[in-house]
Amino acid sequence: MIKKIAIVTGADKKYFPFLKNLILSLQKTKSLEFCDLCVLEVDERNDYLEEIDKFIAVRKKALLSLKLFFKERENWYKLLTERPFIKDYFPGYQKYIWLDADTEVFDIEGIKNLVEATEKNDLAISPELNESYVFKNTKFGLKKIFSSFYKISGWSFKNYNKYISKKLGEELFFKPLFNNGVFCLRSDSRIWEDWKIEYQNALNNAKTNYGIKTDQLSLNKLIYENFKIISILDATNNWIVSKSELMIKKDDFFFTPSFPRRKVNILHYTNFSSQDNFFCVENNQNKKISII
Repeated sequence: MIKKIAIVTGADKKYFPFLKNLILSLQKTKSLEFCDLCVLEVDERNDYLEEIDKFIAVRKKALLSLKLFFKERENWYKLLTERPFIKDYFPGYQKYIWLDADTEVFDIEGIKNLVEATEKNDLAISPELNESYVFKNTKFGLKKIFSSFYKISGWSFKNYNKYISKKLGEELFFKPLFNNGVFCLRSDSRIWEDWKIEYQNALNNAKTNYGIKTDQLSLNKLIYENFKIISILDATNNWIVSKSELMIKKDDFFFTPSFPRRKVNILHYTNFSSQDNFFCVENNQNKKISII
């Protein structure tokens, strides 16, 4: 019997340790009891997926659905280009949750929050913004030239200007970037088709493979244009470890460094490799945690 909600993810062979870790976390938290797990296959040979095949409801071979104007082709590009198309790959669900392979679900509440937040609105997503990120965020987007003269900089501003428009870069400069490594989108939302168009428009301006990352910028453009149908999730539902001060670990859960302590539902290991570690505070002492 098909479930109403699909959790969609994928990874190439290099990132399979992350993918396996994510899927085992979904199983451990019983998230797969009310969601189907759907996986995009991106490599020519995907036999490594057999190790976790028993957890997967549907597997589909990913294509490159958007036109690229640069020569480089990597299999992992499909995990970006195909996000606006996941409803087409896995039809029949009411809601689609995307989870990057380098995420880990620690509490089923993270999945339930994504589902509940899309009861009335179309899209549920978290910004890269939290009080615990403040001291790690040393690049505020203003670079001093001399005296009291400053130049606007920053990843989002630069790439909005380069791939979308200078006007948009100026409009969104002081607004947070929403991270599309974790989101839930209703099947009946117009955002699907609009995202395909906006992402392709951005790729039309990409002369090198760096432009493949405009999947997130193009979605952010739509978020700010359609704010009435967007649900903003707390950062605990997409906690970016590299941006955070030391989390607090108690038993099998992580909690926010800031007060009051809140349980982190989903960790996101952006910019980490599967061999990396991070530190947390446990029993008033710093402790190194292995990711995988």
